[in-house]
Amino acid sequence: MQKQNKVLLKTMAKIKNEQVSINLQKELAEWVATNTHILNFDPDTFEIETIFKDSFGESVYCFVEKIEFDKYKVTDDGRTLFKLDPSASDEDLIAASEDLITASGFSFNVENGVISCECNEQTLAENIMQLGQLEVNVSYLN
Repeated sequence: MQKQNKVLLKTMAKIKNEQVSINLQKELAEWVATNTHILNFDPDTFEIETIFKDSFGESVYCFVEKIEFDKYKVTDDGRTLFKLDPSASDEDLIAASEDLITASGFSFNVENGVISCECNEQTLAENIMQLGQLEVNVSYLN
């Protein structure tokens, strides 16, 4: 009987832990949704103020443009590097940024400092979050 009680108590504890995890997951998702702001420029272009803060303590933005049916371009619009080096004269910073950006799976245009990727609708949210985190990482290179 004691063995059955121990098994029952362990099972109940496991269920309670799973419920806490589910509630926490819901709360996290709600917090992200509440603290992410989307501005529609037009039906195919959006500005997203993410939950991330850069090394200056400022909000990180991503821009999304629908370029084809189920194809999107996600960019920082060149803001990340511009904030670090407005004159684009720090070659070491630009090279270090390019290395980090490309290693993270994003494209980098050296001429205008734009970080970007193309994706479909299924991976759009993931790419926005990854770009936001990448922008934070790049901001700490300075």
